[in-house]
Amino acid sequence: MSIFSDPLSPWRQPLRFLYPANWCKPGFEQALAYLQQHPELRGKSNLLTNSSGKLVWKIPLPEEFGGGSVAWKLCEGKVPRRYIINLSHPAREWRNYQAIERLGVPAGEVLAFGETRKYHWKLVESFIVTRFIEGTRNGCDFMPGGVLRQDTAMRRRFCALIAPEIAKMHRHNFFHKALHPRNILYTGNTPDTMKVFFIDVARCRIRLNFAMPYVVLFDLYTPLLDLQIPTEESLEFLRIYHDCFPECPFSFPELGNRLRKYRRHKKTFNVVDCGKS
Repeated sequence: MSIFSDPLSPWRQPLRFLYPANWCKPGFEQALAYLQQHPELRGKSNLLTNSSGKLVWKIPLPEEFGGGSVAWKLCEGKVPRRYIINLSHPAREWRNYQAIERLGVPAGEVLAFGETRKYHWKLVESFIVTRFIEGTRNGCDFMPGGVLRQDTAMRRRFCALIAPEIAKMHRHNFFHKALHPRNILYTGNTPDTMKVFFIDVARCRIRLNFAMPYVVLFDLYTPLLDLQIPTEESLEFLRIYHDCFPECPFSFPELGNRLRKYRRHKKTFNVVDCGKS
């Protein structure tokens, strides 16, 4: 593996001729053929989400193909010329899932991905198939208005579980770039049984050390902005993160102060001091 294609190399390039355009996990070939031969499975009854040119279906597999269910995500080529030499989103996501796996961060399992191009360069559409994790919900449950917003124990446990994983990524210069609660799944109905899984990692990057201060603030600001948890919980989240990342470019007090004054889209929102529950 070259330094350009290594999932954890800061020099890896988003050039599609360095990576496969189509890939299938060994042993999943027949199941993939079944999925491709039955497009009716990607109908409204199995549709989970449809936003920003991305459609996701939950598709059950027959027992002869292992049973269970898979998540099929279709990405439409909204700006085809952008991908003339660049990787499609599923190919990026496959590459980033490789990095996630090597870091030991809990995430989805990629089973296959592929793309369709016109004239060999114009991206028409692309897809990625991952193992569907049964019994999961996403972190939007803990956002304002979420169904578990008032469950303080579950909310604090969710934050306590994702903080060390974010620190693990940052220790290896891994920039997630989309740490929205909707991209973090969890299982379990009690704090003691809760587990988390990171998904939708197409935007992830590897950054050099000089860029890490920006990476740290960006990635921490994103979930805190969406969750808007009370001040005590925000500081607890940051403390867990900082304890798991001793090489953090900021001291703990400085990290909190930087996030209080952080600007995104020309606006400043204090994500640390959001009051009480």
